[in-house]
Amino acid sequence: MKEQSIKAVAVSDTHGNNASLGKIALAYKQADYLFHLGDNVRDALWLEREMPDTKVLFARGNCDPGSGAQDFEEVTIKNHKIILTHGHLLKAKFSYDRLLYYAQEHEAAAMLFGHTHVAYMENIGGIWLINPGAAGERSRGDMTVCAMMIGAYGIVPKIVDIDTPAPFG
Repeated sequence: MKEQSIKAVAVSDTHGNNASLGKIALAYKQADYLFHLGDNVRDALWLEREMPDTKVLFARGNCDPGSGAQDFEEVTIKNHKIILTHGHLLKAKFSYDRLLYYAQEHEAAAMLFGHTHVAYMENIGGIWLINPGAAGERSRGDMTVCAMMIGAYGIVPKIVDIDTPAPFG
C-alpha cells in the first residue's frame, strides 16, 4: 500500500490583506496543514475558520503583541520535525545563521520563518530553511507562499506566487 503524502502550505506576513487570505483559503483548501509564520495572527485564526479540514498552526510575529501566540511552534509530520517562527527573535533580517543553529539544536528537518518579506528556501546539511515570503504585500517582490509535500522521502518545498493554483490541488 502506497503511503499518503501530507500536503502543507506555509504563509507569512499576511498583514490583514483580506484579498490574499481569500486566495489562500480557496487555493489551499485541500491542504492537510497550514503554517502561519506571524504578522497578523488574526489572519491565521480567520484561515482556520475558513479551512475547517486543515490543521492550522501559527507563531507570533513582531506585529502580534498581546496575541497570546507562541514565538515558536513545533510539529512532527511523517517523522520530520518542523519548527515555525517569525524570525525576528533570531535576527532573520541580518543572517540566517541563528535560524539554522536553532534548527540543528532542536534536531529539526525544517525551520519555517518569515519577517524579511523575501521568499527563500535552501537545504543546508539536511535542514530546510524556508521563508515563504510575504503573502500580504508586494513591497519586496511577489506575494508568495510555500507549498510542501511531506512524506517518508522528506520535505519537498516549492515557492508559489499567491495567484498561482496550488501545485497539489
